[in-house]
Amino acid sequence: MFPTEITRAALLTLCVTVAQLCALPSPAAQSKIPKIYAHRGGAKWAPENTMAAFRKCKEYGVYGIELDIQRCKTGELVVIHDEDLKRTTNGAGLIKDTSLVDLNKLDAGSWFGEQFKNERIPLLCDVLKLLDGKVVLNIEIKNTPVAYPGIEDDLLKVLADYKHPDTIIISSFDHEVLKRLHAKSSKYAIALLGDPIICDVGEYAKQVGATAWHPYFGSMRKDVIDSAHGAALKVNVWTPNKKPEWEALISQGVDGIVTDDPKALSDYLLKRIRK
Repeated sequence: MFPTEITRAALLTLCVTVAQLCALPSPAAQSKIPKIYAHRGGAKWAPENTMAAFRKCKEYGVYGIELDIQRCKTGELVVIHDEDLKRTTNGAGLIKDTSLVDLNKLDAGSWFGEQFKNERIPLLCDVLKLLDGKVVLNIEIKNTPVAYPGIEDDLLKVLADYKHPDTIIISSFDHEVLKRLHAKSSKYAIALLGDPIICDVGEYAKQVGATAWHPYFGSMRKDVIDSAHGAALKVNVWTPNKKPEWEALISQGVDGIVTDDPKALSDYLLKRIRK
């Protein structure tokens, strides 16, 4: 456990509540406080998409975690961003061509730091057991450039026994897979992933079954975000990691920020609240 970090997270929650209740006159205090999502579990404080990163998120008190799923050769849903193994493990080859037994032999942590030696590629089901509804989980379905036919069915099977469906957000750049998933189950929040500004994003979201939009932060403007809010969509942007970027996005009214550095963003928000 990290008592100092837990205290900081609790303080952030308290400060946000006080600012809302007291209607502080400071413009910084009056700005909407975005929720913090740790991109790939927080790619700056632990090897991305590993249990070490997810445990740190839970201990620190981060509001949400974003992670990526692919399907391995033996059919299990594993948590890794790239379709191949070479960047974040000591292995090689495609996830789709590698069995779970062989994946479990790989080191997914040493590339980041020696203290993370022998971290493994997690199963999605193991992440769910760890979080147990304590953290909002944004699951990004990877279905390109490698296609995983029926991956939405695999995901629904894994989620079937999870007792906290209200803490799950499912996103993807493949909006067809999102539409198919939503048609099969409306239990989970759906989020559109994408780079461009979408024409009539509210109507488009209805076609897919989405209630949130997760755009690249550099594509956003206040009028675009206002339009999405007018269509009752939450806007959670990825992946700003610098103070000037956070400042601009807060002024634009985003609902959430998906960042590699959740600790630095948390510290920054605390300083804004205290002004």
